[in-house]
Amino acid sequence: MMEWVKGLVIASFAVLMPIHAAMAAAGVLIVSDLILGMWAARKRGEKLTSAAMRRTISKMLIYQSAIITGFICETWLLSGFIPVSKLVSGVIGVVEMKSILENANSISGGDIFAKVIKALGSKNDVNEPPNDDSPGAA
Repeated sequence: MMEWVKGLVIASFAVLMPIHAAMAAAGVLIVSDLILGMWAARKRGEKLTSAAMRRTISKMLIYQSAIITGFICETWLLSGFIPVSKLVSGVIGVVEMKSILENANSISGGDIFAKVIKALGSKNDVNEPPNDDSPGAA
């Protein structure tokens, strides 16, 4: 009996090997969202509940199932014609990144992108009139 289960698990891993990176990336994004969401909730003074953890587990199962279903449709129904698993993974990635950025904005107290761009700014970003001594001046 255990040999049958062992064979099924090994076969499942072999079949899903082409999408292991997408599944791992989705898992990392979900865990990152959970950690930043807990941090943001604590900063806002909200109480952490088990319902939030339950939503994360549900999200993990649903997202992984969606990637697997997309891969099965792509491989056995569409013969690779439409990259369904990549499209599903992309949508999941965008949704999770949006949530992560919302949490980061909540933690930082403002628009995190604006702060990063300002910190990375250069002298060229300042709107100053060109110097007459510059090589491009006529």
